[in-house]
Amino acid sequence: MTKDQLVRDIEGILQKDTSRMYSKEEILNLLAPKKKDKELEQLLAELEVASSLKEESKSEIYAKCKGGTVYYKWNKS
Repeated sequence: MTKDQLVRDIEGILQKDTSRMYSKEEILNLLAPKKKDKELEQLLAELEVASSLKEESKSEIYAKCKGGTVYYKWNKS
């Protein structure tokens, strides 16, 4: 599975319920059958950094840390 496919899979999860924030652990569990945790964790970290470098309104994936857990949310309608 390529990195682009993983990003599309993550986007698909987030787009299922655009009002909901998914924790990093939830995403890892949902995609565990497709890819190893280490590779997924690296990709999620990249998405988190990319989100923080863009204005919130311009990022498709919004990442936020609450209480030591990173949450991801789809940010486009």
